[in-house]
Amino acid sequence: MEGLRSFIEAYERSCPGDVVHIKEKIDARYEITALIQEIERANKFPILVFDRVCSNGRKFDFKLATLIHSSRKRIAFLLNTSPQQIGNAYNERLQKRFPPEVVPKKAAPVKQVVRRGAEADLTAFPAPIHHEMDPGPYITGGFLTCYDPDTGIENSAIHRGWIKEKDEVRVYLTPATHNAIILAKHEQRGQDMRAAFWIGHHPLVVLGCEAAIPFGDSHYATAGGFLGKPLRVTPSETLGEDFLVPADAEVVIEGIVPHGQRRPEGPFGEYTRYSGPQKWNPFIKVTAVTHRKDAYWESVPVGHAHWVSSVAREGMAFEAIRRVVPTVRSVYVPMSGCGVFHLYIQIQNAVEGSARTALVAGLLSHYLVKHAFVFDEDVDIFDEREVLHALATRFRGDKDLIVIPGITGPALDPSAEGILTTKVGFDCTKPFGEPFARTLSIPDEVRKSPKLQEILGSLPWKEMPEESG
Repeated sequence: MEGLRSFIEAYERSCPGDVVHIKEKIDARYEITALIQEIERANKFPILVFDRVCSNGRKFDFKLATLIHSSRKRIAFLLNTSPQQIGNAYNERLQKRFPPEVVPKKAAPVKQVVRRGAEADLTAFPAPIHHEMDPGPYITGGFLTCYDPDTGIENSAIHRGWIKEKDEVRVYLTPATHNAIILAKHEQRGQDMRAAFWIGHHPLVVLGCEAAIPFGDSHYATAGGFLGKPLRVTPSETLGEDFLVPADAEVVIEGIVPHGQRRPEGPFGEYTRYSGPQKWNPFIKVTAVTHRKDAYWESVPVGHAHWVSSVAREGMAFEAIRRVVPTVRSVYVPMSGCGVFHLYIQIQNAVEGSARTALVAGLLSHYLVKHAFVFDEDVDIFDEREVLHALATRFRGDKDLIVIPGITGPALDPSAEGILTTKVGFDCTKPFGEPFARTLSIPDEVRKSPKLQEILGSLPWKEMPEESG
């Protein structure tokens, strides 16, 4: 059985310094996010497990786990690759599919506690209030699952959910996403939609369910591909035997989305590091909550380092570019571009036009990619000093710019006009087939000489002040 708990325990045995248990009392309102922000500023990204989360003086019965996917090294560990090859490794797993395995409820850890109807109380869980202006606690690490009424195939995706009442979650469904399309299908029929949030699972399941797969494909099957075996699922309590939920999740919230009804949701501090406006959005009337006896509530620190969407975009971009530019070496979606907006591409520029072809393929690989940059092999795209140096010295604004206006983009981008944006590509490669200045270098035999190594080893590194840039 692969779950969040089993992963944390196994990972802590392998990397004990990378899992930190916070035993002090901490308030769910702002304090958790404030602590994460300070740890992030120190460039540290351990898994944090909070044992004593409180709200208004009341201690929650459940622990909170966060920063699960906030380290690229940890994701590389999960995918058995290097941080530089995550995109390629992600795409390889994405090609594998295993249909889910249905197990009886008695074999599902998420059914250890079952509360239906009035007994279901979402305020029992330690969902944080992350930022000022957030109206209340939010589900940020949960997947919303619903079923297409035409095909009967499930779709799962991360959506934010405001826990407005003990039995009500207000949900933002990004326009044109698959769950938004499925809701529209139900509403066109005058039907309510069955839905379930599930929170806390093995991080490979999270990576698989975040994949942007074709509409009509099953995320449960994709999650199995990432696990390397079928995802265990089990029938819901109140949504029918045909509505299946992950058996090894920590928490499942079942409910109904009333058709044609909207309520105010937000504002909310989003991944763009801005507070998005309040919107009229759908809501879930909760019909049941099931969970493990000692469930972990998984939370994602929105607006802070979180690589799930980034590595998913890298996987898609690598495959899209590889099809038209086989000499692509690596891709990177940096956190400086909000983890989704910027795409760095490294290629062997062997054929004239390859750089611009790679840019167009990268820009169109996903609607969230807003700016793409292509570089030669000698530029380390994971070092933004080298990225900016190449942009400064190799990019020519009159020749190396691609602009695609009026195209569907990220609706949460504060500079977008509705759901329309302008995509831009920057060719930061050397001019093809033309002489170009030589990059500064020092002979290897000098850099690696015993004399220099001895001097470097004797320097007072700890006493020397650090500076950025």
